Amino acid sequence: MSMPAELLICVNRRFGGPKPSCGGRGSPAIADAFERALAERGLDVKVMRSPGQNTCERGPSVRLLPGPVLYLGVQLDEVPTIVDRIAEALDRARAKAEAAK
Repeated sequence: MSMPAELLICVNRRFGGPKPSCGGRGSPAIADAFERALAERGLDVKVMRSPGQNTCERGPSVRLLPGPVLYLGVQLDEVPTIVDRIAEALDRARAKAEAAK
């Protein structure tokens, strides 16, 4: 049995101080867009909002598990393209699992 796919999206928000955060760069809206796009495509991927992935300085960060596949600096308009890539990765994983049977 294969591990279910999860999409970890950093929504960490730092208050005060000079360091950037994924939440401060729009990752909550990006997470919402991923949920909608994955549902519209019928992809069985659980979207998880994570408190941090140690990549906020290059974020928003989106990590696909299993993988690992990491996208950094994700923008809202990139969601459809990334969902296409996720669909392709899931198809490859499914085909590999079938071939191993």
